[in-house]
Amino acid sequence: MVLLILSATNVFSQLPPLNTIDINTTYVPESKYRQKDGDLQNTEKTQKRIDLGYSFMISNKVDTSTRKMDNWTAMLNGSYTWMGKPSNEHDLMPNRLFSTQFAVVNYHSISRKWGMVKVVQLGLNTDLRKFDIHDLFLSGGLLFIKNQSSRFSFGFGVFVANATNAPLVLPAVTFQLRSEGKFKFNIDLPTEVSSAYEPNKKMELKLALRFRNLSYDVENKLSPKKRYLNYMELPLGLEGKWKSKRFDFTLGGGYMFIRNFQLKEGGIKNMFKSTPTNKLNGNIYVNAGISYRLKPASK
Repeated sequence: MVLLILSATNVFSQLPPLNTIDINTTYVPESKYRQKDGDLQNTEKTQKRIDLGYSFMISNKVDTSTRKMDNWTAMLNGSYTWMGKPSNEHDLMPNRLFSTQFAVVNYHSISRKWGMVKVVQLGLNTDLRKFDIHDLFLSGGLLFIKNQSSRFSFGFGVFVANATNAPLVLPAVTFQLRSEGKFKFNIDLPTEVSSAYEPNKKMELKLALRFRNLSYDVENKLSPKKRYLNYMELPLGLEGKWKSKRFDFTLGGGYMFIRNFQLKEGGIKNMFKSTPTNKLNGNIYVNAGISYRLKPASK
């Protein structure tokens, strides 16, 4: 089961494969930066990012008579992005962005097809210039999931977050649809829509459209009250994956259609205010990754 929670400020994707360490890097060459917040012209930015992730099972209990389950899983991930040094004093783009999250997920069966998911997540999202309580992002959710089949599930619930230094109660949704076989189609809204070809158990070629959305607390000397940076990206890429007993290697590339940055003031009243959107132009990108399973893959 893959759980996806959608809120206005963050998307939390439940878990990478259990007991697997994932390391991924992304590089986007120089792209024109259009800043509507303040006066800045003729600036280009190069984006480099490294992502790390690990998840593990805390406990897993199954009632053999009713087939109901109750499991606890934890996830730890981190991301470091380098955007280059500011071009001048009017450049509001942080040269570094760092985020890390620790989450605990509980899944409890209610009936044969329905389950309840509880999530608590604590994150540190910052530009690494100054640390205070505002850099901590706490969120949690409660969802009811219907597992229609092993290939189709959906659910609904609520999500609470402090993404703008104020508690926000937002709707949460989950939807997954996938197919099996050599040609696979996968929908994990709102995070990914992909199609893959798997000629054998050791190779996979995937075309994927992925959505990424994160909030950071940053230092803003020009407008000190606007310290909450929301970053959104939408890439479409082709990836090749080579699999072994313990290691998976990924190499790919594609086109980054959207990279938007918005600076907002804290508080609920400012959450939905219209603010200028600073953008990086679309550009090609390349990515590479490696996964290491602490337990060998089953044959």
